[in-house]
Amino acid sequence: MPTVRRFWFEKDATAPSPAVHHWTVGLTCVAIVATGYLIAGLLYEREPELTTAPITPTTSEPPPEPAEYSHVTPPVTFPVQIPGCDVVEPPQPGQGFSIVTFETPEYDNPSYPWFSGPKAVAMSQALRAALPAGVEIAFAPVDRSLVFQPILDDPTEDKRFGSWTDARATLLRGDRSGSLSVTVRESTRPIPPCVAGDLDERRRLPDGTIVDTHDTWSETNGVRALSRSATAYLPDGSVAHAYATDDAADGSGYTGTFPLTIDDLVAVVTVPGIRVTAPVPPGTPNPPEPCNIWAESSPAIDQAQARRWDAVLARIPLDGSTLDPPLGALLPASRGGACQAVRVTTPGRRSRLSVTITIGQPLPQELSANDGATSRRLPDGTVVETRESRITATEPSPSTQTTRAVTVTHPSGTRIQVTSGDGPEEPLPFELLEAIASNPGLEVSR
Repeated sequence: MPTVRRFWFEKDATAPSPAVHHWTVGLTCVAIVATGYLIAGLLYEREPELTTAPITPTTSEPPPEPAEYSHVTPPVTFPVQIPGCDVVEPPQPGQGFSIVTFETPEYDNPSYPWFSGPKAVAMSQALRAALPAGVEIAFAPVDRSLVFQPILDDPTEDKRFGSWTDARATLLRGDRSGSLSVTVRESTRPIPPCVAGDLDERRRLPDGTIVDTHDTWSETNGVRALSRSATAYLPDGSVAHAYATDDAADGSGYTGTFPLTIDDLVAVVTVPGIRVTAPVPPGTPNPPEPCNIWAESSPAIDQAQARRWDAVLARIPLDGSTLDPPLGALLPASRGGACQAVRVTTPGRRSRLSVTITIGQPLPQELSANDGATSRRLPDGTVVETRESRITATEPSPSTQTTRAVTVTHPSGTRIQVTSGDGPEEPLPFELLEAIASNPGLEVSR
């Protein structure tokens, strides 16, 4: 599935700023909407003059004026002394724009030989170990579970942005919550100067690492959001940037508190395991397969229910098939429900196996038996649907890819879909897919 990656630029910063990202994307969207209205106005053609008697005009209240947009950041004092900085340069006018690229994410990008799937896992494990005691990662999809993602190439001709791997998550610590984003990249550029308004302190560590920290806020239409960051320039050429905000875990707004301190962020960006040159321990697996649910939206599944399903999936006999990793690690999907995707490593059946579970789904009203699809209704009202599809590719060499799917929808509204395919080899048989999808332990009773 193609991934949208946005690049942004602000001043001379060497690491991306999520705050600027949101701001510039917002401006871009506003510009697009505004242009749309302008084009609509230019293309509008007036109707011919009316030949009947004119309608007596009536008075009406003018439409209310739109609320004025305001965005406020802390004032910058200059000249100013910043701890750890011999020279402080004056603040510079901000610049921002957004570039959108569409790419299929792959961990093994030849442009970045230092990075791979196992390397991403090793970095993710080191990052999680660097979090302080009592901090939990919120139950979320793989790409929001503090797992480093594939590196996407810089689409600009002069490669001014560089490219990085990033890991994101919502963190919980007691009654505090907030988001954390960590990026890591390789750089040969000199360490940037200290600029007023861009950092509060520059720390110089014994091994030669330099860490810039910043604690700040911004207000949009009177609503204040807090953020803090730490950027480490490491001796091996790695640049690690951690950015934390006070976003509420449920997305309802801002909490005014952080689950991580500035010192916690410094510990995150200086942990040895996330450096570009850090070795990958033998036997490190590949990252979890991303999964999603491209169907009807579903009520959210809480972590406790997902763990009950995990226990059921882990016990289902697989008729000699081997999976990497095993079933039993469901994560939430963006539209609700839960899912997991794994690789089938059985010789002759190497493919991708995915399990998705949604609730609150209606029973199919019509049974089908055409175009590779069949369906039947069981005595208790459960509907079992099967589908097989084939796609023929000509590049890089002619091949046919077969995908099989079994969907079981219970009268209770629980729907389990199991899909096998995504490879040139034969997918798992329908009988095994149905054995997984129809396991009674996966149903949620009314």
